[in-house]
Amino acid sequence: MSFRTGSSYSGFSFGQQFRGGIKTLIVINIAVFVIIHIFRNIAWYAVFGLVPVMVFSKFMIWQLVTYLFMHFGLWHLVLNMLMLWMFGSIIENKWGSKRFLFYYFFTGIGAGLCSVVFAFNSNVPVVGASGAIFGLLVAYAMMFPDSVILLFFIFPMKMKYAAMVLAGINLLGAMSNPGGGIAYIAHLGGGLFGYLYLKNERIRIMFSRYSISNLMRSLKRKKQIKKQSQMEDMNEQVDKILEKISAHGIKSITEKEKNILMKKSRKTKGSDLESRK
Repeated sequence: MSFRTGSSYSGFSFGQQFRGGIKTLIVINIAVFVIIHIFRNIAWYAVFGLVPVMVFSKFMIWQLVTYLFMHFGLWHLVLNMLMLWMFGSIIENKWGSKRFLFYYFFTGIGAGLCSVVFAFNSNVPVVGASGAIFGLLVAYAMMFPDSVILLFFIFPMKMKYAAMVLAGINLLGAMSNPGGGIAYIAHLGGGLFGYLYLKNERIRIMFSRYSISNLMRSLKRKKQIKKQSQMEDMNEQVDKILEKISAHGIKSITEKEKNILMKKSRKTKGSDLESRK
């Protein structure tokens, strides 16, 4: 596929800003490809590729992400990275890196889940970023439906129709080869998850809550609440111990109670030092 660079286009040029998200993804994909081909004696694809039968039975959940960075051959890698750059750079420039990367992994993981569901007994590894790339194609078609591309570098076609043609080809491939059409299912799954994400405001809001920054804030807040609760419990225990000392003397407290008083003393000194800083 390539773009027509005439006036009919609504957004692409080869001078598009090459933002951090695209750069990072391409660098990681190339680095992983080189490492795999240097250390060939390691079972990379069995461990980090997406093996449907292993994902849940062996709890190898990480494969839903790591398979996106693995490719079987040079042309597989080159074509995916070319498509990532051509379509992804425009989308990232429109959305920003944070939303772009979330969408990329959302569609990529969605593509992987579809592969697992439709071929859960398969032990054939699925690898490559194609599912996420198909999600980007769907996003581009929805953002710039009337932009013209050269489908397969030959046929000029509006993007909205090109996306339908590619989806139809993958659907026919999956139906004609049900036993070995896992890659077709992954492509369709990536496109489906992308379409649902872009069409459904509720889905976008729901998943935006689970961004990395929001998760970190939530974990920090929970940690602070837990720490405060522990401090309140300790203060309550200390008050009871002090009442016991007041009534019966220092010799009446147990070793455990002495440790609680020492722990409280250390925390108080630590707080004083922090406040002085």
